[in-house]
Amino acid sequence: MEIFEKIKKLDKNYRILFERIYDAKEEIGIQKFTKDLEKKYKNLKEQKITVIKNKILLKETHFNLLRGKRQKPLFEKIIEEFCPFCDPKKYTPEDEIGRLENKYSITSSNLLKGAKNHSLVIFKKHKDIGLKDIKGALELSFLWFKKNKGNKFLIWNYLWRSGASISHPHFQLYSLENLPEKLKFIKERINWYKKSYKSDYFDDLFKLHKKIGLAKESKGLKILIELAPFKEKEVIILSKDWEENFKELSKLLFLYKKISESFNLFLFYDGDFKKLGFLVDRGSLNELNSDIGSLEIYSFSIVSSDPFKLAKNLFKNF
Repeated sequence: MEIFEKIKKLDKNYRILFERIYDAKEEIGIQKFTKDLEKKYKNLKEQKITVIKNKILLKETHFNLLRGKRQKPLFEKIIEEFCPFCDPKKYTPEDEIGRLENKYSITSSNLLKGAKNHSLVIFKKHKDIGLKDIKGALELSFLWFKKNKGNKFLIWNYLWRSGASISHPHFQLYSLENLPEKLKFIKERINWYKKSYKSDYFDDLFKLHKKIGLAKESKGLKILIELAPFKEKEVIILSKDWEENFKELSKLLFLYKKISESFNLFLFYDGDFKKLGFLVDRGSLNELNSDIGSLEIYSFSIVSSDPFKLAKNLFKNF
């Protein structure tokens, strides 16, 4: 939070320089606690989140130092002695809008927020989730989206290699007032493509990938095995209407879960990128080394999986 005090103290020239390169703002995340959570986490009911954007390099960082205190999975202690998500009504906080629930899942506020509107959809099963569980969790997520405003997206960090601190399956839901800088950059490039070539980028991308055997469509849901993936086994997902494609999308996630021990899902619901999603594999759960190093962070990705092999394995049942 010192950044705001330092900005105030800058002289005119440095203030101009700062504002030329950066945007900085503060958000407040609010959540409702049960009595048990009130006693344990009273200081977490309202959380200050500092958002700093580099407008030149199109980078964005959300600072919530409390997240550094969240539990981290240890290799020698993968099986959790206590799982708060197995009894979410008792051990997780509520959103400001209250809880949403169906047969397969239930919503919760994220105890340690990455943004002002940052919530969870927790699967009711701790393990062995199937098609119906995934579809039910997606349906509840989209109900949450409809009750919130902003740029909305869903992420699924499946197990600890993907960054999940709790192994119990859960989606994370975001609703942001402003589009993050990286996504603004993608939007600009897509608009540039349309102006330059009088054609839709994703339509062309699908046609190209289908031509070489790396894309398939099922009842309106299109999947592409990315030729230039960020990391292993990256899949691009396209749909005209997510809610009409819940069944196909659930099937895709179920099949992907079978070939990937740990993965990341990023799914847009609204705004400029609605009906666009990404899947990427994060490697074996037994590997101790990270799959991302300096090159991936600052320059380019190194990938060891064959996209055509992934297409063969994924398409045969899709």
